[in-house]
Amino acid sequence: MHQDRDAVAGPDWRSSLIERALDLRSAILTGQCGTDDPMPCAPPAMETIVAGLGPMAAEAIQIVEAYVIGSVSSERQASGGGAPDSPPSEFALRLNIILNGLEPAKASGTAGRPATSVIQSELWQLLFKVRESAEMAYARELDLIELDRRILFLLHNLGPLVPAGISAAVGVDKAQVSRSVKRLLEIRLVEREQLRSPLSLTRKGQEHAVRLLRLADLRNRELTFDIGDAELARFFNVIEKLLEQSVLLYEQERSLSQGQEPSNFPRPGAAVESEGSGDRIVMDRSRIISPLMTLSSYFSRSGSLTFKRLTGLSSFEAWVLNEIGLAPPIDWHVLVDRIDRDHSQAGRTVNALIERGLVEREGGPGRRHGRFSPTEEGARLFNVIQDASRQRSAFLLGPLSETERDEFLATFDKIRRNAVIQLERERAYEELGHR
Repeated sequence: MHQDRDAVAGPDWRSSLIERALDLRSAILTGQCGTDDPMPCAPPAMETIVAGLGPMAAEAIQIVEAYVIGSVSSERQASGGGAPDSPPSEFALRLNIILNGLEPAKASGTAGRPATSVIQSELWQLLFKVRESAEMAYARELDLIELDRRILFLLHNLGPLVPAGISAAVGVDKAQVSRSVKRLLEIRLVEREQLRSPLSLTRKGQEHAVRLLRLADLRNRELTFDIGDAELARFFNVIEKLLEQSVLLYEQERSLSQGQEPSNFPRPGAAVESEGSGDRIVMDRSRIISPLMTLSSYFSRSGSLTFKRLTGLSSFEAWVLNEIGLAPPIDWHVLVDRIDRDHSQAGRTVNALIERGLVEREGGPGRRHGRFSPTEEGARLFNVIQDASRQRSAFLLGPLSETERDEFLATFDKIRRNAVIQLERERAYEELGHR
């Protein structure tokens, strides 16, 4: 038995699940417990498993227990009623396959960052670049803010929708959608028969939507350059899985922030319903950026609630503290480059962290010559942020196979490269226009 445990040993969470499998198998065979409720019998090392797998821990234990129960049943049927004291060789082999499927996302070659960072800071940075170039491009056609444009595109592509459906589809809270709808009603780009009736485009709105969509299609072709139809379809399928998980995270965190009794994290891949609508969230696949924005919105909203609850920091403050804590002391210019924000916004946030005693500065006079490190309290919160991020990312990426993760990252890299080129072109247009 000891040899079997050593043969498949690995990270702490993995070793604990192996111990659970072998102990449970022994307990069933010796009659110490039945198969209806195996948890009280030889309970697993929950703290170790939760530390390694986060929200996926309970699901992982259930999967391992189901495997052990099924394996013992198969062994008894094969031997005519009994089962050997030591597990057969295929027991460890199949258990390893199961544990490989539970393995948290591995490191990616993407700029030396973990694969999960794409869902967090790198996704934000991509969207920041796309939004900056979009504001310059669309302003030459029609001066609307981003959310107004997204609603026009959504109604054009999907037809009439109620505000709750729009809110769910774009991942923005209902208050923001209501303000946007009010603006669009005032300039007569949308209309509705009654207050609670679905919104639809007016003739004027349809004309403007078509104009803007020509530009949107051009920008989409640029962003998806070197990405084939099959690759794009697989990318959308992964985004849809990630979106379902991000909605579950948001609903869970919203319950926690409202002081409700915490529940177990939902089962990965469970059916997802939009807020109060009873319908699945509609995902706009007409352009590559739209579902990424929706994914980012839901993940950011849950992240803001998580970090506020655990650290008292805003989502952006937590991000900046995390970047400072990754490789301290960090030079000012390196920090600004990583968070991809202007010096003013970065400076205000860093100053706020310094005033709260979470970050300290060293170096010559002037902020731009400084180097920054977390204080003792900042380091503590950095570890809290890291743990929470790992748990959130592990749950978010849980339904994906390793192949899906790798393909998603490869496609994401292409989009990011194209977004940089697109932004530089728009900046060049702006400079020419102001000469």
